[in-house]
Amino acid sequence: MDRYTRVVSSCPRSRIFSALARAFALLACLTLPTVAQDAIAASPVTANAIPGPAAISSKPSTVSSGAAQPEALFYAVPSRSSLESFQDHAARVALIAPQCFALDRYGVLRGSLPPGLTWIARQRHVEIMPLVINAGFSRWGAHHLLHSAADRDRAVGELLDASRAPGVVGYQLDFEGMSYHDRPWFTRFVQELARSLHRHGKLLSVAVAARTSNDYNYTYATYSGVYDYRKLANAADFLSVMAYPESDKEHPGPLASYPWVQQVIQTELQYVPAAKLSLGMPDYQTDFGRRRVRISIWRRIRHRLRRFFRWTVRFFAHSGPAEHAGYRLHWDPVLKSSYRVYGHGRFRHIVWVEDERSFQAKLSLVKKYHLRGFSVWRIGLEDPHIWAMLPRVDRQRTELAGSRPAVLPHLVTVKAAAKKTAVATAPGSPSGGALPGPEAVPPQPDTTSPELPAGTPAESAPADTSSAAPPAGAR
Repeated sequence: MDRYTRVVSSCPRSRIFSALARAFALLACLTLPTVAQDAIAASPVTANAIPGPAAISSKPSTVSSGAAQPEALFYAVPSRSSLESFQDHAARVALIAPQCFALDRYGVLRGSLPPGLTWIARQRHVEIMPLVINAGFSRWGAHHLLHSAADRDRAVGELLDASRAPGVVGYQLDFEGMSYHDRPWFTRFVQELARSLHRHGKLLSVAVAARTSNDYNYTYATYSGVYDYRKLANAADFLSVMAYPESDKEHPGPLASYPWVQQVIQTELQYVPAAKLSLGMPDYQTDFGRRRVRISIWRRIRHRLRRFFRWTVRFFAHSGPAEHAGYRLHWDPVLKSSYRVYGHGRFRHIVWVEDERSFQAKLSLVKKYHLRGFSVWRIGLEDPHIWAMLPRVDRQRTELAGSRPAVLPHLVTVKAAAKKTAVATAPGSPSGGALPGPEAVPPQPDTTSPELPAGTPAESAPADTSSAAPPAGAR
């Protein structure tokens, strides 16, 4: 330390300045948080950009609280059984998802809303979320659409135009049968569609195939590997995981056993939040043939002839409604699935039935893992006893708690203020520019149909969806 430094350090005035500097620094540290909070509160944009807990709870959200009942989504097809079941149990359905739209390889939207189902939904205040499939579940058609930016833009525009129909809250995208090589392109299409729909206050959900692992196999390469769960969940409002079918004719068994469905849920929750996951559940029955004994060639030919004539009837009942009449139902306590055994001779059939007991077992998994809800394929095939397990939907709570994407409050405030200013400054506004009261607003015409047209409930099917939508058993 030189002489000049020692003189300055020993000067009483320098010590006073140092003490004052430390005091001002301490005062700044104590008052800065308060000043910052006042500044954030004074700015509406900044205050809502990072909302606090109170602001988050007051925002409309698609996430249901832990005390809320699971969201019941039911798929439908243009059929008499779907229409009659929906008409009888609409009070217990939160979302109805008719399979009525398809996108072809060029992004052209084909199909229309079924008039009978739409009329019931509007009268009973049930929100409509139509299914949008890749036409014919064509792999090459979906590949062409996803790899063309112009076709994707056309698809997004047509879906946005169709979403303006009354009662439609959004779509569920149900693209199936795609190669895992199209994974990034399908994710991009979902992100583009979600941004456009959210910008206009619409929802987007995605139906995804179930996986219990990411091991590469034939099913992963041709069916389930195309879905990037994490990125799809970030873009869409929720995912409906199709936890069915678990078995097929090569490996007979239940459609969705309890242990397998639980494994599917645990796998999905590694990538998707529980509040964005809806469990896809079947409600129909499927039979599998099993070879039992060896018989002579003549009896075998006779049996084949009989099977040929019975095949036309059983073909349509292969994935039919759950039935209780006839053969006695058995219960597997481990798989938690019901089944019946019938037949004689060389062929014996095991029918796995999704009845009220298996439905209740899967519903308990929805509540155990606090999932958003469940998606049932399909209404009209279900066991009638399942409706007693489902509570009535609180429509008022649904409207308040969130059936729309969250919108930043400051954007709503700015838009409302701009609208009020425009009305107040209009040259022809009443009371010298004041806002008009309720009596000054002319009544709006009622756009809802006063009554259902004759013949609509039984014959309400879109005229141009027969070639686009697959049969009910395809799902």
